[in-house]
Amino acid sequence: MASFLSNLFKLTTGTMIAQVVGILLIPVVTRIYSPEFFGVAQLFLSIAAVLVVISSLSYHYVIMLPEKDEDSMNVFVLCIVCILGTSTVAGAIFIGFADWFGALFEMPLIADYLIWLPIFVAFSGLFVILNGWLSRKVRYGVLSRGIVMNSVSTRVFQIGGGLITVSPLGLILGSVVGLTLAVLFMLQGLKEDITLLKTVSTRRIRELAVRYREFPLYGNTASLANSMSWELPAFMLAYFFSPTILGYYALAMMAVRLPMTMVGTAISQVFYQKASEEKNLTGGVQTVVQEVHTRLIAVGIFPFILFIILAEDLFTFVFGADWLTAGTYARILAPWLFAVFIVSPITTLFGVLERQKAFLLFEVMTLCAWVVVFSVGGSSGNPLLTLSLFSIGGMLMWGVRSAYLIRESGAGYRGSVLSLTRHLLLSILVSLPLVLAAFLELPFFLLLGIAGISTVAYYLLIFFTDTLVRSEVMGMIQGLIPPEYIDWMERLGLSR
Repeated sequence: MASFLSNLFKLTTGTMIAQVVGILLIPVVTRIYSPEFFGVAQLFLSIAAVLVVISSLSYHYVIMLPEKDEDSMNVFVLCIVCILGTSTVAGAIFIGFADWFGALFEMPLIADYLIWLPIFVAFSGLFVILNGWLSRKVRYGVLSRGIVMNSVSTRVFQIGGGLITVSPLGLILGSVVGLTLAVLFMLQGLKEDITLLKTVSTRRIRELAVRYREFPLYGNTASLANSMSWELPAFMLAYFFSPTILGYYALAMMAVRLPMTMVGTAISQVFYQKASEEKNLTGGVQTVVQEVHTRLIAVGIFPFILFIILAEDLFTFVFGADWLTAGTYARILAPWLFAVFIVSPITTLFGVLERQKAFLLFEVMTLCAWVVVFSVGGSSGNPLLTLSLFSIGGMLMWGVRSAYLIRESGAGYRGSVLSLTRHLLLSILVSLPLVLAAFLELPFFLLLGIAGISTVAYYLLIFFTDTLVRSEVMGMIQGLIPPEYIDWMERLGLSR
């Protein structure tokens, strides 16, 4: 657990910087581009996201698994070949039939920008496999700086493009440039491994492709279903409603998922490495699953409670009055996104435990559920009802997935259920002053002050009541302070 938290700290340092800078620049972006342009860019990114997931045929999950680095390098090269092939085929299809796709979603503007799709898919795929390799080699410093570069450069180029000419191209091209720069930087982290390329051979690549064939057969299909379940809302909102509604949804998801995904992805990467290591050493993963999942609940639940209370005021203040509707959408989606936050890191167990068939089943079930939900909601013509059904269904689907993984890991349900119940009640209790202040319609800055005090109070309670969290946090702090202060901390009982 100590090495897990140490590696997590290294990785989340970079992701937190990227998160803060990215969020600080989003208000600038929203004041340049209209909700309609956000909708066009979101459709482009949703199409790309689906293609990126299948670009490596899910062999990028294998990079972490072999005991020998030589085998991992062969898998790495296999992934590159798959990515280049997929992006080439995708480019031919989407560029050749660009007008047809524009007509399908009743969004003709998208046809003008699909030429950038193969480039974005190629660099996104490379970004994913570099994540896998750098995580395997525990080079979280290089990885975190790459994440920062991607986030910051994307926003900077989006703003610059918008100042030159306001169109969806600025949003799309900014994303392409950000990924390209991040990939070029992260490639420097492979300098120490150049000699491993000598071990790459067609024969060994073929052997490893066959050895891990369940990943493309089942894992890739499941990953495609997973990506479709994430991107289906964008497709369905574009189909049933308007680009403006899709733009509101895009900002709501961006504002919530940006910090959540960055931190969650960092946790997932470190957890995957730790779980793989523990399985190789002990044959089981129950200890790391129990410790990580219960602490994710404890640490993650309170920010979501605060967000539900303040969402509309936050969006109006930060992004401008035109984005109030996006704040309403974000409030509706917050409970589902909390379920995603606490469960998604441990979904890497599907790979560690080699449960690709179960992964496929869950993803297909989720995708089918979303088709039903958005068909019913979209037919009603009410986007609020549609997103409410989506959020409720999401909590249920991710809850079932969590129960399955906990059972398969042998960790037991008791700890997770107790942690969720306890910290939900604690969060509600601590946030009551903020609820009262919001009901009285106090000034926004006063609400932020109360939220800040409540946050400090909540995490101090966690710090002093959770012995594992306290011991690990103090262990990291002790490594950063002079030895003469450690005795003072022990007398206060902080390091016990």
